Amino acid sequence: MPTSDHTPRVSGASSSRKLLHTLLCFTEQRPTWTVADLANELGLATTSAYRYVGLLREVGLLDSAPGTGNTYRVTDLVLGLARACEAAQPPLAEVALPVMTRLRDEIGETVLVARRGGTSAYCVERVESMHPVRLQFDPGQAMDLHAGSLSRVLLSAVPRAERRRYVEGVRPGLPPERLALLSDEALDATLDAGWTQSFEEIDEGIWGCAAAIRLGDGVVAAIGTAAPVFRTDDARRDEIIALIRAAADEIAAALG
Repeated sequence: MPTSDHTPRVSGASSSRKLLHTLLCFTEQRPTWTVADLANELGLATTSAYRYVGLLREVGLLDSAPGTGNTYRVTDLVLGLARACEAAQPPLAEVALPVMTRLRDEIGETVLVARRGGTSAYCVERVESMHPVRLQFDPGQAMDLHAGSLSRVLLSAVPRAERRRYVEGVRPGLPPERLALLSDEALDATLDAGWTQSFEEIDEGIWGCAAAIRLGDGVVAAIGTAAPVFRTDDARRDEIIALIRAAADEIAAALG
């Protein structure tokens, strides 16, 4: 790739968006790209893709992948952005814990709060049921984004193109009824509603529900519960769903 000191100028809002989209193509699932692949992914002319890659190299965000001449990766400079993101995160566990404890006492079931990180949902905090049958989720534990109500609420908030790539990656081996829950229409409906429920998606005999914790237009986390089906008839499920949704709104208000 040419390394002229006279890097072609990129101007205008449209070009700025394309430059940012170029950087956002680099993910955990796809950490390296060629210019040709970036051009194809973003619908750009190859010359434009070269220009954007050149600018990102100029500011130190991209560099050649080791052992390659035409493949690029993000540099360690993005670690500073990741640390800034972490430092700016609201104190979710601290704010949520009193609400979760009260909710656990009301419904008698384990209550979880989770955030998305990359292609996983991570348990941020939990308050366990005192029933003999309990669900074990440790803080920091990673969960699949496509299984269970808590994870699917978080998946629904992922940008559609990224969401589709994730679903395509997990599609093999999933039964049709599970795939139906991961369609654009189903996930969009979950995002619009702000909550969903699950039946035996992770463990046999377990029902769960979860609601989105929103700040502005974004979903920053989700709160949910899970319980054996034998403890939750239709009326009880409706009651728990209403309490979970109210708890999500209460936590969002405290964070905001």
